[in-house]
Amino acid sequence: MELRLDLPTKTTDLSGKQLQLVSWLFLQGYSETEFLLKAFMHLSGLRLITDRDPEADGARWYKHRSLKRPFVLDSELLAEMSKRCGFLLKPDEFHPLPWIRKARARHFRLYNASFEEYLMAENFYLAYVETKADEHLDNLIACLYRPIWQRWNASKIQQRAKRFRSADPAIKNTVFMWYVGFRTYVPKRCKTLFTPGKKSKRPFHPREYINGMIHQLNNGDITIKDKLMKQPAWDALDELEQRAIDHELAMENK
Repeated sequence: MELRLDLPTKTTDLSGKQLQLVSWLFLQGYSETEFLLKAFMHLSGLRLITDRDPEADGARWYKHRSLKRPFVLDSELLAEMSKRCGFLLKPDEFHPLPWIRKARARHFRLYNASFEEYLMAENFYLAYVETKADEHLDNLIACLYRPIWQRWNASKIQQRAKRFRSADPAIKNTVFMWYVGFRTYVPKRCKTLFTPGKKSKRPFHPREYINGMIHQLNNGDITIKDKLMKQPAWDALDELEQRAIDHELAMENK
Protein backbone atom coordinates (compact mmCIF):
# COMPACT_ATOMS: atom_id res chain seq x y z
CA MET A 1 0.00 0.00 0.00
CA GLU A 2 1.18 3.55 -0.68
CA LEU A 3 0.07 7.02 0.34
CA ARG A 4 -1.97 8.59 -2.45
CA LEU A 5 -2.59 12.31 -2.09
CA ASP A 6 -5.12 13.80 -4.50
CA LEU A 7 -4.44 17.54 -4.53
CA PRO A 8 -5.65 20.41 -6.75
CA THR A 9 -2.85 21.63 -9.01
CA LYS A 10 -4.27 25.04 -9.95
CA THR A 11 -6.64 27.54 -8.40
CA THR A 12 -9.48 26.79 -10.84
CA ASP A 13 -9.46 23.17 -9.60
CA LEU A 14 -10.63 24.18 -6.13
CA SER A 15 -14.14 23.12 -5.16
CA GLY A 16 -16.41 25.63 -3.46
CA LYS A 17 -15.64 24.11 -0.07
CA GLN A 18 -11.90 24.17 -0.74
CA LEU A 19 -12.11 27.77 -1.95
CA GLN A 20 -13.76 28.83 1.30
CA LEU A 21 -11.13 26.98 3.30
CA VAL A 22 -8.26 28.65 1.43
CA SER A 23 -9.97 32.01 1.83
CA TRP A 24 -10.25 31.43 5.58
CA LEU A 25 -6.56 30.51 5.79
CA PHE A 26 -5.59 33.73 4.01
CA LEU A 27 -7.51 35.73 6.62
CA GLN A 28 -5.62 34.16 9.54
CA GLY A 29 -2.37 36.01 8.89
CA TYR A 30 -0.23 32.88 8.84
CA SER A 31 3.36 32.96 7.67
CA GLU A 32 3.96 31.47 4.23
CA THR A 33 5.28 28.22 5.74
CA GLU A 34 2.33 27.89 8.13
CA PHE A 35 -0.16 28.68 5.38
CA LEU A 36 1.27 26.08 3.01
CA LEU A 37 1.37 23.42 5.71
CA LYS A 38 -2.22 24.00 6.83
CA ALA A 39 -3.48 24.20 3.25
CA PHE A 40 -1.70 20.97 2.38
CA MET A 41 -3.11 19.16 5.38
CA HIS A 42 -6.68 20.23 4.65
CA LEU A 43 -6.63 19.83 0.86
CA SER A 44 -4.88 16.46 0.94
CA GLY A 45 -7.03 15.02 3.73
CA LEU A 46 -3.96 14.28 5.85
CA ARG A 47 -4.83 14.14 9.55
CA LEU A 48 -2.57 14.36 12.60
CA ILE A 49 -3.58 11.77 15.20
CA THR A 50 -0.77 11.96 17.80
CA ASP A 51 1.89 14.30 19.04
CA ARG A 52 5.58 13.63 18.45
CA ASP A 53 6.64 9.99 18.29
CA PRO A 54 9.27 9.54 21.05
CA GLU A 55 11.04 6.97 18.90
CA ALA A 56 11.13 9.06 15.74
CA ASP A 57 12.90 12.39 16.09
CA GLY A 58 10.80 15.22 14.59
CA ALA A 59 8.13 12.83 13.30
CA ARG A 60 4.44 12.39 14.12
CA TRP A 61 1.69 9.88 13.43
CA TYR A 62 -0.81 10.68 10.67
CA LYS A 63 -3.80 9.11 9.05
CA HIS A 64 -5.11 9.25 5.48
CA ARG A 65 -8.04 7.66 3.70
CA SER A 66 -5.73 5.94 1.18
CA LEU A 67 -4.13 3.84 3.95
CA LYS A 68 -5.80 1.65 6.54
CA ARG A 69 -3.13 2.09 9.17
CA PRO A 70 -1.58 5.23 10.69
CA PHE A 71 1.91 6.14 9.56
CA VAL A 72 4.81 8.35 10.59
CA LEU A 73 5.89 11.46 8.67
CA ASP A 74 9.06 13.43 9.30
CA SER A 75 8.42 17.15 9.77
CA GLU A 76 10.97 18.10 7.10
CA LEU A 77 9.37 15.75 4.58
CA LEU A 78 5.94 17.18 5.38
CA ALA A 79 7.23 20.72 4.90
CA GLU A 80 8.66 19.72 1.52
CA MET A 81 5.38 18.06 0.51
CA SER A 82 3.41 21.16 1.50
CA LYS A 83 5.20 23.15 -1.21
CA ARG A 84 2.83 21.45 -3.64
CA CYS A 85 0.30 24.05 -2.49
CA GLY A 86 2.57 26.89 -3.56
CA PHE A 87 0.26 27.65 -6.50
CA LEU A 88 -2.18 29.17 -3.99
CA LEU A 89 0.25 32.01 -3.31
CA LYS A 90 0.42 33.06 -6.95
CA PRO A 91 -2.34 35.40 -8.19
CA ASP A 92 -4.43 33.43 -10.66
CA GLU A 93 -8.01 32.87 -11.71
CA PHE A 94 -10.53 31.31 -9.36
CA HIS A 95 -13.97 29.94 -10.10
CA PRO A 96 -16.21 31.84 -7.67
CA LEU A 97 -18.81 30.38 -5.34
CA PRO A 98 -21.91 30.01 -7.53
CA TRP A 99 -24.23 31.57 -4.95
CA ILE A 100 -23.97 33.94 -1.98
CA ARG A 101 -27.11 34.86 -0.05
CA LYS A 102 -29.38 33.70 -2.91
CA ALA A 103 -27.46 35.88 -5.35
CA ARG A 104 -25.76 34.26 -8.33
CA ALA A 105 -22.23 35.00 -9.52
CA ARG A 106 -21.47 36.45 -12.93
CA HIS A 107 -19.25 34.39 -15.22
CA PHE A 108 -15.78 34.07 -13.68
CA ARG A 109 -14.35 36.11 -16.59
CA LEU A 110 -17.35 38.47 -16.66
CA TYR A 111 -18.43 37.35 -20.13
CA ASN A 112 -22.03 38.04 -19.11
CA ALA A 113 -21.36 41.45 -17.56
CA SER A 114 -21.79 44.91 -19.04
CA PHE A 115 -19.00 47.42 -19.39
CA GLU A 116 -20.56 49.47 -16.61
CA GLU A 117 -20.56 46.45 -14.28
CA TYR A 118 -16.86 45.94 -14.99
CA LEU A 119 -15.97 49.59 -14.40
CA MET A 120 -17.92 49.75 -11.14
CA ALA A 121 -16.31 46.52 -9.96
CA GLU A 122 -12.93 48.09 -10.70
CA ASN A 123 -13.83 51.16 -8.64
CA PHE A 124 -14.95 49.17 -5.61
CA TYR A 125 -12.01 46.77 -5.88
CA LEU A 126 -9.49 49.62 -5.93
CA ALA A 127 -11.30 51.36 -3.05
CA TYR A 128 -11.20 48.17 -0.98
CA VAL A 129 -7.50 47.60 -1.70
CA GLU A 130 -6.73 51.15 -0.60
CA THR A 131 -8.94 51.32 2.49
CA LYS A 132 -9.76 47.71 3.49
CA ALA A 133 -13.23 49.02 4.38
CA ASP A 134 -15.85 46.27 4.32
CA GLU A 135 -18.40 48.55 2.68
CA HIS A 136 -16.32 48.57 -0.52
CA LEU A 137 -16.03 44.78 -0.49
CA ASP A 138 -19.80 44.51 0.00
CA ASN A 139 -20.29 46.84 -2.97
CA LEU A 140 -17.89 44.74 -5.06
CA ILE A 141 -19.89 41.62 -4.19
CA ALA A 142 -23.11 43.42 -5.16
CA CYS A 143 -21.53 44.16 -8.56
CA LEU A 144 -20.57 40.56 -9.16
CA TYR A 145 -23.54 38.78 -7.54
CA ARG A 146 -27.26 39.39 -7.87
CA PRO A 147 -30.53 37.45 -7.58
CA ILE A 148 -31.55 35.98 -10.93
CA TRP A 149 -34.77 38.03 -10.97
CA GLN A 150 -32.95 41.36 -10.64
CA ARG A 151 -31.56 43.35 -13.52
CA TRP A 152 -28.39 45.40 -13.36
CA ASN A 153 -28.98 48.83 -11.85
CA ALA A 154 -25.91 50.85 -10.91
CA SER A 155 -27.92 53.23 -8.72
CA LYS A 156 -29.00 50.37 -6.42
CA ILE A 157 -25.61 48.78 -5.79
CA GLN A 158 -25.13 50.19 -2.31
CA GLN A 159 -28.67 49.24 -1.36
CA ARG A 160 -28.20 45.68 -2.62
CA ALA A 161 -24.83 45.44 -0.89
CA LYS A 162 -26.64 45.38 2.46
CA ARG A 163 -27.56 41.72 1.96
CA PHE A 164 -23.87 40.79 2.10
CA ARG A 165 -22.81 42.78 5.17
CA SER A 166 -23.24 39.92 7.63
CA ALA A 167 -21.96 37.16 5.35
CA ASP A 168 -19.07 35.03 6.62
CA PRO A 169 -15.79 36.96 6.12
CA ALA A 170 -14.21 33.90 4.48
CA ILE A 171 -17.04 33.76 1.95
CA LYS A 172 -16.77 37.48 1.24
CA ASN A 173 -13.01 37.15 0.80
CA THR A 174 -13.53 34.53 -1.94
CA VAL A 175 -15.02 37.33 -4.05
CA PHE A 176 -11.95 39.47 -3.54
CA MET A 177 -9.76 36.48 -4.48
CA TRP A 178 -11.88 35.90 -7.58
CA TYR A 179 -11.56 39.50 -8.72
CA VAL A 180 -7.80 39.58 -8.08
CA GLY A 181 -7.56 36.49 -10.29
CA PHE A 182 -9.79 38.04 -12.94
CA ARG A 183 -7.46 41.03 -13.08
CA THR A 184 -4.54 38.70 -13.86
CA TYR A 185 -6.40 37.49 -16.96
CA VAL A 186 -7.41 40.83 -18.46
CA PRO A 187 -3.84 41.99 -19.29
CA LYS A 188 -3.14 38.61 -20.91
CA ARG A 189 -5.94 39.23 -23.40
CA CYS A 190 -5.47 43.01 -23.70
CA LYS A 191 -1.67 43.17 -23.64
CA THR A 192 -1.31 46.52 -25.39
CA LEU A 193 -4.08 48.25 -23.46
CA PHE A 194 -2.57 47.35 -20.10
CA THR A 195 1.06 48.04 -20.99
CA PRO A 196 2.40 51.54 -20.28
CA GLY A 197 4.02 53.42 -23.12
CA LYS A 198 7.73 52.74 -23.41
CA LYS A 199 8.57 56.46 -23.34
CA SER A 200 6.37 57.31 -20.36
CA LYS A 201 8.11 58.00 -17.05
CA ARG A 202 4.88 58.36 -15.05
CA PRO A 203 3.55 55.47 -12.94
CA PHE A 204 1.05 53.40 -14.90
CA HIS A 205 -2.53 53.66 -13.62
CA PRO A 206 -4.82 51.18 -15.44
CA ARG A 207 -8.06 52.97 -14.51
CA GLU A 208 -6.72 56.35 -15.63
CA TYR A 209 -5.58 54.77 -18.88
CA ILE A 210 -8.98 53.16 -19.46
CA ASN A 211 -10.73 56.48 -18.86
CA GLY A 212 -8.62 58.00 -21.60
CA MET A 213 -9.43 55.17 -23.97
CA ILE A 214 -13.16 55.45 -23.19
CA HIS A 215 -12.94 59.06 -24.26
CA GLN A 216 -11.52 57.81 -27.55
CA LEU A 217 -14.30 55.22 -27.88
CA ASN A 218 -17.06 57.79 -27.71
CA ASN A 219 -14.97 60.31 -29.65
CA GLY A 220 -15.82 62.96 -27.09
CA ASP A 221 -19.57 62.52 -27.64
CA ILE A 222 -21.03 62.15 -24.15
CA THR A 223 -24.48 61.47 -25.59
CA ILE A 224 -23.47 57.89 -26.44
CA LYS A 225 -22.04 57.17 -22.98
CA ASP A 226 -25.12 55.23 -21.84
CA LYS A 227 -24.95 53.01 -24.91
CA LEU A 228 -21.26 52.42 -24.31
CA MET A 229 -21.83 51.46 -20.68
CA LYS A 230 -24.52 48.93 -21.60
CA GLN A 231 -22.47 46.98 -24.13
CA PRO A 232 -20.79 43.70 -23.08
CA ALA A 233 -17.64 44.30 -21.04
CA TRP A 234 -15.41 42.31 -23.34
CA ASP A 235 -16.72 43.98 -26.49
CA ALA A 236 -15.61 47.29 -24.99
CA LEU A 237 -12.27 45.95 -23.73
CA ASP A 238 -11.48 44.30 -27.07
CA GLU A 239 -12.30 47.56 -28.85
CA LEU A 240 -10.10 49.47 -26.41
CA GLU A 241 -7.32 46.97 -27.05
CA GLN A 242 -7.58 47.50 -30.80
CA ARG A 243 -7.54 51.26 -30.30
CA ALA A 244 -4.41 50.91 -28.17
CA ILE A 245 -2.74 48.79 -30.87
CA ASP A 246 -3.64 51.31 -33.58
CA HIS A 247 -2.31 54.16 -31.43
CA GLU A 248 0.95 52.33 -30.76
CA LEU A 249 1.45 51.62 -34.48
CA ALA A 250 0.74 55.25 -35.34
CA MET A 251 3.33 56.41 -32.80
CA GLU A 252 5.93 54.02 -34.20
CA ASN A 253 5.38 55.29 -37.75
CA LYS A 254 5.92 58.92 -36.82
